[in-house]
Amino acid sequence: MTESTIPYPRDEGQEVRVSADDLHALLTAMLVKQSLFKFDARTVAERMVEADLRGIQSHGSRTIGRYLDAIDAGDIDPRARVLTVSETPAVAVLDGSRAVGHVAATKAMTIAIEKAKDVGTGTVAVGNSQHLGAASVYALMAAREGLIGFCTTSTGRPTVAAFGSAQPAVANNALAWAVPMGDDEPFVLDMACGATSWGKVESLKMYGHPLPGNVALDEAGEPTDDPAAAATMLPAAGARGFGLAFVASVLAGPLAGGVLPIHRKRTPTADGSQHFFYAIDVSQFTDPAAFADQLRTAGEMIRDLAPVDGVESVRLPGDIESACARQWRAEGIPLHRSHAEELEQRAAALKVEVPWSTTA
Repeated sequence: MTESTIPYPRDEGQEVRVSADDLHALLTAMLVKQSLFKFDARTVAERMVEADLRGIQSHGSRTIGRYLDAIDAGDIDPRARVLTVSETPAVAVLDGSRAVGHVAATKAMTIAIEKAKDVGTGTVAVGNSQHLGAASVYALMAAREGLIGFCTTSTGRPTVAAFGSAQPAVANNALAWAVPMGDDEPFVLDMACGATSWGKVESLKMYGHPLPGNVALDEAGEPTDDPAAAATMLPAAGARGFGLAFVASVLAGPLAGGVLPIHRKRTPTADGSQHFFYAIDVSQFTDPAAFADQLRTAGEMIRDLAPVDGVESVRLPGDIESACARQWRAEGIPLHRSHAEELEQRAAALKVEVPWSTTA
């Protein structure tokens, strides 16, 4: 973790632990009650729980209410079928058909992986879709097959300031790379193009923590440390984050049949979302064993570097999340009490049994 990285807040006094299996079962049951096919519901729940396990809870089960409400509003079609618009041996364009984004994204990365194994690389763009959760869980689908994976996605209207301006110009698009490293855990870069994700802003608000400096502006364009007052995000690393956000908006925008954020006027669920996936089969470029050995030994050497004062140890991107997933799979996922209670309330409204109690 660097000084510019904002960790997700933790406070055991504000949390309740639930098992990953229980959480998956609850999410699946809620989505089935909301008319999803069971296979699709289980797919969405799997992607959400994986995000929770990796500590990306703002993009995991905490988003379930957004999708349930969008189904009620007609913005998401719970029984939509993802369609292939066009296809070549290496490329596919899909119509997400306004299905829950996790369904379209899982199918898209699966196709990208299959194409990469056939011809070396696979590229899939998805239009007319919805929010897909955490980008890294899709990049990891490729890495677990021994491929390099990439995912980026649109996130709605402009909320990140243009470099040199206090006004929003681009969306806080997420992008993720996952690289297999042999027997070691994959390298996983999962980042927002803004100074932090809006999900982390919501998490800080939930836990009662302030924002650090140089992250967000309020409605008047003034810097703020109040998560509730944050209206515009500053770009990560200035012009670099702004540039990355623009490129991501192109890949997960006009290239996928959508529009750039500056042209979006409605809510994210009403406008929908677009995604972009890319997979690379290492074995069709070089010897995969030599590739894996070089990355594994490089990872060991980097982790053995001397840390600076205040840093416990040097880590690669993805190390913390992988360790978190192993621990929480065994010990249970810590959910903020208000989030667990919201899940209970949503489940009660759907007449779905909850396999835990926040008062236990």
